[in-house]
Amino acid sequence: MKDLYAILGVPETANAETIKKAYRKLAKQNHPDATGGDKKKTERFKEVGDAYGVLSDPKKRQEYDRLRHEPVGADGMPQGFDADAFSQIFGDLRAGGQRGGGGGGFGDLGDLFSTLFGGAGPTGQTRVPRRGTDMESTLEVGFREAALGTRRTLRTGSGKIVEVNVPAGVESGGRLRVPGQGGHAPKNGRPGDLYLDVTVRPDAHLRRSGRDIELALPLTVAEACLGTQVDVPTVDGSVRVTVPAGTSSGARLRLRGKGVKHVDGSRGDQFCRIEIVIPKLDQEDKAARAAVEEFDRLAKAAKVRGF
Repeated sequence: MKDLYAILGVPETANAETIKKAYRKLAKQNHPDATGGDKKKTERFKEVGDAYGVLSDPKKRQEYDRLRHEPVGADGMPQGFDADAFSQIFGDLRAGGQRGGGGGGFGDLGDLFSTLFGGAGPTGQTRVPRRGTDMESTLEVGFREAALGTRRTLRTGSGKIVEVNVPAGVESGGRLRVPGQGGHAPKNGRPGDLYLDVTVRPDAHLRRSGRDIELALPLTVAEACLGTQVDVPTVDGSVRVTVPAGTSSGARLRLRGKGVKHVDGSRGDQFCRIEIVIPKLDQEDKAARAAVEEFDRLAKAAKVRGF
C-alpha cells in the first residue's frame, strides 16, 4: 500500500493536529494557484489531498493502518481484505469511484485502489475498467453569488456544457468537484471528474469576515451627532439603516441575517462600521471655521473625554 504518512511527511504516531498542519503546508506549497499550473505539483497537490482524506478521518485511518500491516496474500492484497467493506469506508474519497456492489466485483473502485494501493484491484477478480482522466478549469463568481450560492452553466475546454452548483460560502482558492464531467473512459469505464478552481470577484464596498460581512459606512459629523437613516448595500440588495444620534466613529451597526449563507440555511450578519468623515475647511471661510469652533466649545462643555 502507499505510505500516506510519508506523503504528508509525518510519523505513524502523528496526532490529528500534526497531520492537519502538514497537510495545510503541503497543500499551500503545491496548490495550482501558487505553482502556475505545474503538472507535477498539481499531481502532488491531489496526492496530498488523498492522503489527508484518509488520515484525517479516524475510521478510514484505523482501517488503513490495519490493512497496511496485514500480510499480503496470494492475490497481492492484504489478508482480510473485503471489497464491500472497503467501498463503504473509502468510497467518498476525492478521487474515489462509486460504491461497489456485492459478488466480489470491483466495478468503479479502480480509483480507490489507485489512491491506497497504487494500482488495480486484486488478481483473479473482476478487471477494473479504466477511468477517464480528470479535467481542470477555473470558475469566477461574484461576491453575492459566493455568499448566497448559485448555479452556473459553463463550457469546458473539451466543449462540453456542464451545469455546476456553486455552494453558498465558497471562497477564492476553493475547489469544486463535478463528478463524472471529466474525460470519457474507454470500454465502459467511469468518466473522470471535473475540478474547478474558484475565484471570487471582490465587491466595491462589502468585505467578508468568516460568515459575516463588513461594510465601512461614512457619516458626516452632523449625521453622527443628530442621527440619520442611510441606504446601505447588502448581498440581498439595498437596506435602510437607522443611525442613532450620538454615534461615534468605530461603532458597528448589526444587520442580522444579512451575512454569508451556511449549508444548513442559516445566515451570518452584516456589520456596518461607522467612519466619521471630517471635511477639510477652506482657510478663507471664516463662517465655517467659526461654526466648527462653536461646535468644539459645546463638545468640550459636554466633557467628551473622561480624563
